[in-house]
Amino acid sequence: MPRSSGFLTAAATLAGLIAWCAAGETAQARPQAHQVQAQTNPPPAVAPAPRLTLTAEQEYIIREIVLKDLNVQKENAAPETIGDIVPDSVKLHPLPPEVIQKVPQARSHLFFVKDDGIVLVSSSDRRIADVIKKKSTD
Repeated sequence: MPRSSGFLTAAATLAGLIAWCAAGETAQARPQAHQVQAQTNPPPAVAPAPRLTLTAEQEYIIREIVLKDLNVQKENAAPETIGDIVPDSVKLHPLPPEVIQKVPQARSHLFFVKDDGIVLVSSSDRRIADVIKKKSTD
């Protein structure tokens, strides 16, 4: 009997040693695996510009209401490229309720007027979402 008891003690000790070594290797392997994962998943690039896609009819509605009914000062020094951030020095105006009723996807946008065009700006980050140019037929 003493012989099997010694065998069991040795087996238990060996099993404990294997478990201890495996835990140590796992702990050491985790940071390396984490580093590899971090390297293969770089942070996303700059988010795409918040483009607002309007139909010709929706653009016409916005032009008609904003340019004919409102007396808004023009911002001739402001940017007009989609995706650009509008500086704080440019005064942004809320769209009239009539525009929001007829073009609901423009609800979260503000605007300014530049050279008889209307520049729609995302209210969340002041990025230009669309530029509605005055048509020669207007």
